Amino acid sequence: MSKSTSTPPTPVLVRKYGGSSLATVDRIKTVARDIRAARDQGYRMVVVVSAMGSTTDELNTLALQVHANPPRRELDMLLSVGERITMSLLSMALADEGCPAISFTGSQCGIITDTSHSDARILEVKGDRVREALEQGHVVVVAGYQGVSLAKEITTLGRGGSDTTAVALAAALGAVRCEILKDVEAVLSADPAQVDSPLKHDSLTWDQMSEVSESGSGVLHIRAVEYAAEFSVPLVVRSSFNDGPGTVIGTVPIDHSMAADAFPVPDPCGPGNCTDRDSRYRPLVMNVVENVTRIRLGTDDRQCGVQWRDILLEHLDPAQTITEWLDSANDFRWEGLTKQTDLAGLREALSASTNWTDDNWQEGLTCISLAGGRPDSWLEVQRHVTEVMSQWEGQTWRLRADGSALRILVTGELNSALVQALHKALLTT
Repeated sequence: MSKSTSTPPTPVLVRKYGGSSLATVDRIKTVARDIRAARDQGYRMVVVVSAMGSTTDELNTLALQVHANPPRRELDMLLSVGERITMSLLSMALADEGCPAISFTGSQCGIITDTSHSDARILEVKGDRVREALEQGHVVVVAGYQGVSLAKEITTLGRGGSDTTAVALAAALGAVRCEILKDVEAVLSADPAQVDSPLKHDSLTWDQMSEVSESGSGVLHIRAVEYAAEFSVPLVVRSSFNDGPGTVIGTVPIDHSMAADAFPVPDPCGPGNCTDRDSRYRPLVMNVVENVTRIRLGTDDRQCGVQWRDILLEHLDPAQTITEWLDSANDFRWEGLTKQTDLAGLREALSASTNWTDDNWQEGLTCISLAGGRPDSWLEVQRHVTEVMSQWEGQTWRLRADGSALRILVTGELNSALVQALHKALLTT
């Protein structure tokens, strides 16, 4: 009896292109050629797209011109349009390349979310229409950042939500990997616009990438990383402007010849620099956000605490919150750092409440976040950072540590040379 043979299914590759990668018609045409080339290599392609360039910001500005605090349902209806424009144009560009393509919205893909407008979470990905289109030989182009709720309403997933769309689809379709294509070559130790020659990470684990995302880095949406870890989806972060390998995110590579290079163990002190400890704090990335507002609220009045909580939930955008701390039992203690700019309504509502003072509000801060590489002692880190900061007279600063991230809050105008010095002292030496 002869053995039956079957052809293994053609692998599915999911790619996500960010807004800067699709900012112009010429860029869309370039992306279409890249997708066709990947399809010619034998992949079934699913492409998730963000809105072109600054489209989302422009739509949000329009909304704020109409209403100071737009109803979130209507805001979702408006903002979801940006990705739909991109998906249609890219599908047309693929057709022009002789590559059959079809576009789907999040709801058409069966991306089911909870009912939270503007910051929804994915509950399920059905993906039936995507599978059917792939079987028919189409490249499937999906509008990222959006889904449909259990109440059959259009929802959006928050800033960076297209990353989560791509990873969720990759998990549902059993993709070989999910590539996140951006305007940076990889996960870097700092923004190249802020630091000269930042380090490139060849490989990170899901846990390490989670720490980076939690710190406020915009490289990957935290929910996308959590989804990838839960469903073991290999990720690659790379540039859409060149063919570099980028950063591989997942488990340690099986190829042992790659493992040492992919996960180097750095000299913890640098040559000849060890002092009284065997190691020093070595974070993975540094992220700098200017024009940050710090809000501190504290009261022993339980009813006032409830009032403040509800005001924050109504006015504060979670996607714009860098970090927050909460201590609440019979009293209420909350502190948050946000890069949100439309805070007039929030401050007005808080000012009208009891127990409010202007000392609770501090604007114009710079937040320097250092993520990854949890230290043995934050007190040791404080000593090390103080050594660096003491060289910069005139810069008022304070430290906050949360989880595996360290925040340096700088008051007043930031000296750009200070950022370089911190990067050199903490991430490269």
